[in-house]
Amino acid sequence: MQPDVTSLLLEAGMLLLVGMSVVFLFLTLLIGAVNVIAWASAKFPEDTPSASKNMHNRAAPATSQSGVPAPVVAAISAAVEQYRRQH
Repeated sequence: MQPDVTSLLLEAGMLLLVGMSVVFLFLTLLIGAVNVIAWASAKFPEDTPSASKNMHNRAAPATSQSGVPAPVVAAISAAVEQYRRQH
């Protein structure tokens, strides 16, 4: 016995509506949770020192004439030398 096309379409429509409703509810809850977390973060900020305050306390690394730090230039030079020896 073959199922009726109408009953198959009705079942497919119900499955479509249930699936879309579940996705809609999930996304609504997700947006609500993100908004609550954003509100809580704004209401109770963490007391951490900013990055700009820490930057003034550190000594500036030595740089070459091009503005690239000396350790970076040394690492690049060593890598190029090793590559040339292997090839």
